[in-house]
Amino acid sequence: MSAQDPRGSGTSADASPESDARLWTLAGAGDQAARARLAELALGATRGELARRGVQGQELADLVQEAQRTIFAFLARNPLPPQDLWTFLKYRAWGVLSDHRKKMRASPIDYQGDLEPVLRTRPVVAADRLRSKEIGAALAECRRKLPAELSRVLAMRYDSGLGTDGIQQRLGVHRNTIHVRVFRALEKLRECMGAKGFGPEDLQ
Repeated sequence: MSAQDPRGSGTSADASPESDARLWTLAGAGDQAARARLAELALGATRGELARRGVQGQELADLVQEAQRTIFAFLARNPLPPQDLWTFLKYRAWGVLSDHRKKMRASPIDYQGDLEPVLRTRPVVAADRLRSKEIGAALAECRRKLPAELSRVLAMRYDSGLGTDGIQQRLGVHRNTIHVRVFRALEKLRECMGAKGFGPEDLQ
């Protein structure tokens, strides 16, 4: 199958194995029009494949960008065109997603002594209740700044006490997507709290 046109449901007017091979060769030689066309095809193929596998929102945008990068890196190393360009582009997207999920599984969230205790129990500082109120107000403000999809999964995990399975049933997204959203939400909260002058020692 030759490369499909991402702007429509069929194939582009000049799409054929020969035209795909020519496009690849020209792009590899530095032809800017060919590189732009290849980028357009890659965008359509990778976005469609990742969305089909349940990737959404910012995670989708990040992985599409990474897939684009790997495609052009492969092009720089391999002047010979793939036999089926559209399939090749989709497989690159799948590979990027697979690598991303492996990294997420291998990199557990390391906020055990940082934000997670604050989210599970309201901050209490016996010696300074005013400081405790300041921390609580800052944390609430930071949570309000979170994107909706991150705020929702954070509330389910820490306010409602739901596990990954419970969140998955309610949101209908992949388990790895839930882990990514929790990780990003905590990361954004830590950055926001840090910008307000609160460090890990304030969040115990």
